[in-house]
Amino acid sequence: MRLMDFTLVLALQNQNKNNMKLNFTKGAAVVLMSLLFGTSATQAQDMTEATAFLKAGSEDAGVYMGKYLNPMVKGLGYGVAGGWYNTAKTHKPLGFDITVTLNASRAPEDDFFFDIIETDYQNIQLKDPNQPSTSTLFGDETTTGITAEYYDETYDRTIVSEFETAPGLALDDSYNGYVPMPMVQAGIGLIKNTDLKVRWMPTQRFNDDYDNESSVGMFGLGLMHDFKQWIPAIKHIPIDMAVLVGYNRIYAKSGLNSNGEVIDGENQQGEVGINSWTYQLLVSKKLSVLTLYGGVGYNNTTTNLKVLGTYVIEDDNTGATVTLTDPIDEDYLSSGMRGTLGMRLKLAIITIHADYTFQEYNTITAGIGFSVR
Repeated sequence: MRLMDFTLVLALQNQNKNNMKLNFTKGAAVVLMSLLFGTSATQAQDMTEATAFLKAGSEDAGVYMGKYLNPMVKGLGYGVAGGWYNTAKTHKPLGFDITVTLNASRAPEDDFFFDIIETDYQNIQLKDPNQPSTSTLFGDETTTGITAEYYDETYDRTIVSEFETAPGLALDDSYNGYVPMPMVQAGIGLIKNTDLKVRWMPTQRFNDDYDNESSVGMFGLGLMHDFKQWIPAIKHIPIDMAVLVGYNRIYAKSGLNSNGEVIDGENQQGEVGINSWTYQLLVSKKLSVLTLYGGVGYNNTTTNLKVLGTYVIEDDNTGATVTLTDPIDEDYLSSGMRGTLGMRLKLAIITIHADYTFQEYNTITAGIGFSVR
């Protein structure tokens, strides 16, 4: 698995200039697909399509983008919430561990498609009202035709265009619907049976065929505390119990310039920030070299998506244009309960663990590392 070739949220693809058939981007998760599945930058760029849903206006593009990228946002949010622990027992002061972990969250089938509901938008209509279904980023090649009439008050003109919604990556066929998230994590014991945890994914950078620079990185902090020590009634029960609070941030950005081949403009750039919190109650029991552990908790994820720069939108029929500036700045929220069961094998200082988390996007976690004190 290669940590390389990371494309960002809204990579661009050449379009047919004769009919100006413009489709919306598939890119936000191609970033992750490229990073985690070893897809080359060129392949990722070929898979993605343009920011052209902006022809329906920035508000409609933001609504569509949220629905289209929904499984990626959830998959990442649920994925980074896992792998924080493989025992509820905290370190002694200055004890430490370093672990390489892979979380893989599976999107439910309902999130591979969604219906275009005209009342959710201001400026679009379905070409065929009997075919409202279209793929999300994780879906297959299913698309539907859109007619857009976008009125711009600044220019006092209406832009008319027709296009297809974007197809998906067929993730269910290629990767059985899983969104993997690798990371490195270190923990150190502080005072009063408290561990500080730090996790990260090295920042990846690359340039595409348009010389757009893309980058992505991840960082997280967590605290785990043995609360059992403060409750006399359970203090001497021969199991370990703790509470955990963890925070993760994934940040990605990329230039969206296409040298005028898709949408003309200047300083075109996409940015994505994913902020995820998890709150968990943990319990574990050590049996010789084997530790059984589990936890229940709650995840909360906020994703901010920005499309920055200027975008010159042209009418397919008249050639009239309007210019959109910094057209998209949207927040998308997801949250839910979680429950985890797992086991860890410790041989001397070497640890190997695996667990399964029951949540909206069920998640498999596996890791290897070492732990001292």
